[in-house]
Order: sequence, then structure tokens, then C-alpha cells
Amino acid sequence: MKQIALCVIATNRYKRFLEPLLESVKKFFLNNHNITIFIFSDTNGYKGWLDLGEHDICWTQIEDLPFPLPTLFRYRYILTKESSLKNFDYIFYCDADMRFVGNVGDEMLGEGITAIEHPSSPYGDMKDEFKERTFEKNPKSLAYISPENQVRYWCGGIQGGSSKKFIEAMKVINNNIELDLGQNIIAPYHDETHWNKYLSENKPSIDLPHWYCFPESEDSHPSRQNPWRLDVWVPEEEEIKILCLDKELHGGYSFYRGVTKR
Repeated sequence: MKQIALCVIATNRYKRFLEPLLESVKKFFLNNHNITIFIFSDTNGYKGWLDLGEHDICWTQIEDLPFPLPTLFRYRYILTKESSLKNFDYIFYCDADMRFVGNVGDEMLGEGITAIEHPSSPYGDMKDEFKERTFEKNPKSLAYISPENQVRYWCGGIQGGSSKKFIEAMKVINNNIELDLGQNIIAPYHDETHWNKYLSENKPSIDLPHWYCFPESEDSHPSRQNPWRLDVWVPEEEEIKILCLDKELHGGYSFYRGVTKR
């Protein structure tokens, strides 16, 4: 039985996703191992407004910053708990707006980094318009990948690996983000673009398919057709494991980014 740390950042309106996310973690995520949830949020605790049940929780208060800074600074926040995290066998990060819907087991656990292909880049097949909006074009940026090396793209919503390797990765990526900010550069998909730059130079030991980060559809039951790539389907013999919630179905992107109050 392994010791697993699962890190989640939830500030402002994203906090409403915490309870259903953690219910799904308890049901589907690495059930044969010991899980500790590291939550980074803009309140000093959760008692009285959030029922986290029997989860083993480590709560850390962080500042409430405007989008995209909470996601851009994810590695900075997580590394504040390095002294605790290094004692775990594995560390994973999960977006607050993810939902585990199928059994996720030891296939996540390898000797190095665990990465999941982006649902808009299944099997390494990327449309030109997707490349245009995700890869950094400025060669001065530490997230820059030359066009000839833009051959894979992994999601940022769930990631991790062995504690040693993931801490190493977080330190490199966090430093690159900070150096880019010093040049007034923010990569187009923020930390995810930097994550992909790191993976382009450090191949993951576990490389999982897009049904481990599958877009939510309007259907009450997840469709096997990828709503972001209608030409792609999850094979019949495979189970959708993790949903990436469609924020438009849960109040809208503008609501979660603090632009609207609805």
C-alpha cells in the first residue's frame, strides 16, 4: 500500500467543486492506497461550510488572486508543502473542476512522471488551430517549443508521479514561470504550456490516454464521443475514468473567473 498525496487548488468560486470532487476521489481514485488531500484555498479552513467527511486533509491558505494567477502559481503553492510531500510515495495534482467517474488504479503509478494526453490531442493528433492557441510562440519564453518538436500535448488538469520526480519537475517549471514573468511573458495556456515544455524534454514514464481527462458533455451520462473532437471516440472496450467538467454547464467560465456574478 502506497502513500499518495493529492493536491487541489480551489479559490473563490472554485471551492464549490471541492465536495463533489472529493466524494469521487473516495469512490474511484487509487482505492487500495492511503490518500491524503492537500487543499490550497483562500480561506483559513473549511469547518462550518464544507463537509469533507473522513478524508485525511492538509489545508493551506493562499491568497485570492485574479485569473490566471491561481493556476499559473500552482507549483509555487504546492512546493510550500515540499517538506511534507517528499515523504509520500506519489504526488498528484488535480483541478478542482475534475470528477472521477471510473476506477483509477495502479496504472497511474510508475517510476517517474505520470501524464495524460489532452483530449484535443488524442494519439498525438493535433489540429493546427489547437497548436495555435496552446503552444508558446515567443522564442524568448522558457515555455517555447519549436514547431518541429510540437508532436505531443498533455493535459494540465491531472498530473503527477513519484514524489521525487514530480517535485523535481515542479521546481523546474515553477522557476521557468517566474523567469517568464520577469520578462512580462505569460504562456497562452499558462502552467499547462510550461508543463508540456517540460514533458517535451523529459518523457513521462506513464502516458495515459485521453479518457483519463475526458470533456463533460450535456448528456447526463458521459458520451463516448469527444465533444472537443467530434471525430474521436473512446473505444467501446475502455471506460471513461475522469471527467473534465464543462464550466458552461456549471455557471459559465466568466462566473468562475470573477467576470460575472451569476
